Amino acid sequence: MRRTCCGLLVTGLFLFAPVGPAAALPFVEVWGEFRYWRPILESSIVASAPGSPGTVVDPVSDLGLDEEQNAYEARAGVTFLGRHKFRIGYLPLSFDGDRTLAATQSITFQGQTFTGSTRVLTDLDVKILRAGYEFDFFKTPLGYLGILFEVHYFDGEARLRSSTGTPDEKVDFRVPVPVVGLAFRTYPTITRIVSLGAELVGVYAGSTGHYLDGEASVTFSPWPFVELTGGYRVIDLEGEDGDDKLDLFLHGPFASLTIRF
Repeated sequence: MRRTCCGLLVTGLFLFAPVGPAAALPFVEVWGEFRYWRPILESSIVASAPGSPGTVVDPVSDLGLDEEQNAYEARAGVTFLGRHKFRIGYLPLSFDGDRTLAATQSITFQGQTFTGSTRVLTDLDVKILRAGYEFDFFKTPLGYLGILFEVHYFDGEARLRSSTGTPDEKVDFRVPVPVVGLAFRTYPTITRIVSLGAELVGVYAGSTGHYLDGEASVTFSPWPFVELTGGYRVIDLEGEDGDDKLDLFLHGPFASLTIRF
C-alpha cells in the first residue's frame, strides 16, 4: 500500500511556476522538494461503538504493525521578493500488521471484539496534505526568521479484520488542522554553502487534543539551484472525540533533494 508522490510534486511545480515575463523576474523563485523519511511509529487508538467501549490498542505491540516505515513526501512552493513564500506538501503514510492475539488477550474495536488466539490483520493509513504561507519578517545575509500560517489536512483510516472472514471494522478520521509556527535558517559562513534550519508549527485545543509538526536540519548547497538536506522530524497528534481517542507520534531522520528555479 505504499504510494509515491512524484505526480503531486510535478503538479505543484506547474501550478506555482510563473509563466511569460514573470518567469524571468529576479524576485520570483519556484522550488520543488522530494523527501525520504524513516519514521518510528508510537501510537494508541480507542474506537468505541454505542454501548460498547473500545479497548486501548497499541498498533505496534498489540497488532504487530511495523514500528519503522519508509515514507516519501513531495513539496513545492514559490517565493516572492525573498520574504513571501507559498508552499504545499503531500505525505502518505501506510502501516500494516498481522498478529495472532495471545490466548488471554481480547480487543474491542468499533463494537467488534477480537478474542484470544484470533489472527488479526491491521491497516493504518494516514495522508497529510499541507498548504500555507510563510513571511520572513527578519532577514539578513546570515539568515532569516519567519512566521508560518498553514492548514494540515489529515485523511486517515484504521482497519481491523480477522482471518476467519468476519466483517472489517474500521474508524476514519478526516480533519483540517489550522496551525501557526516559526521557521528559522542561518548560514554559518559567507559562502552560504551550508545552512542550519528548523521549523515548528502546531495548535493546542485543550481537552480535545493538540498537534505539533517540527524538524531541525542541515543543508548543503553545492550549486545555487540544488540543496541536499538531512535532518530529524517529529509529528505529534492527539485527538479525542467522545469515547474515541487517537494518539499518533512519529519521529525519525529524513533526507531530501530540493531544486530551485
